[in-house]
Amino acid sequence: MDERQAVTAANEAFYRAFETLEIEEMEKVWLRASYIKCVHPGWPLLRGWGPIMTSWERIFANTFGMRFRLNDVHVEVSGSLGWVVLIEDLEARGYDGVSRSEILTTNLFEKRDGQWFIVHHHASPILAPSSPGEEQLQ
Repeated sequence: MDERQAVTAANEAFYRAFETLEIEEMEKVWLRASYIKCVHPGWPLLRGWGPIMTSWERIFANTFGMRFRLNDVHVEVSGSLGWVVLIEDLEARGYDGVSRSEILTTNLFEKRDGQWFIVHHHASPILAPSSPGEEQLQ
């Protein structure tokens, strides 16, 4: 498996952990380091293992189910860093019923001891679809 495929697999493992709603599964995919970062849609920047894992615990405690469809996935690798930019199509079930959203996301991975771990997750809601004929910056 080449490095792009390995980062792709690490990204898929992150979303599988997300869908389990189990903190133990999420802990397996994150690097235990003080410099890890996370931005959930509408949340402030979280820094470090404790605040990030607490955020996942809160999300999981208030969610009955999550299903992701990943679209427009772009993977890059440079040395021990890999990043994935994508659009999450998310269906979530919680106390308020079912919600659907599109989320523009960047996931940054670091290779440590031969394994890729997530070190930064930034997710921003897409509030309006692009207009017909609107060009995407590339």
